[in-house]
Amino acid sequence: MLEGGEMAPPLAGGAFNGELERPVARDLSERIRISMPQNSPGSLSRQQYADILAVMLGAGEFPQGKTELPREVEALKQIAFESMKKN
Repeated sequence: MLEGGEMAPPLAGGAFNGELERPVARDLSERIRISMPQNSPGSLSRQQYADILAVMLGAGEFPQGKTELPREVEALKQIAFESMKKN
């Protein structure tokens, strides 16, 4: 699930996780917002983008938080996660 394809990069798994360099959830959320959906970037609600981010992080086996991901940009700035990249 979410491995990518011909015209889409991976959204979870080793290739995706290996490229992360201690991103903040807001940065990843913004990347999603400006590129998804492919035929109409930026057309979803903030809640829909937060839901997509939650699915991506869950598929990548990042630890779950105790609360739902916020949809507000300022709140997302407070969430950072460690890269799973092997040195």
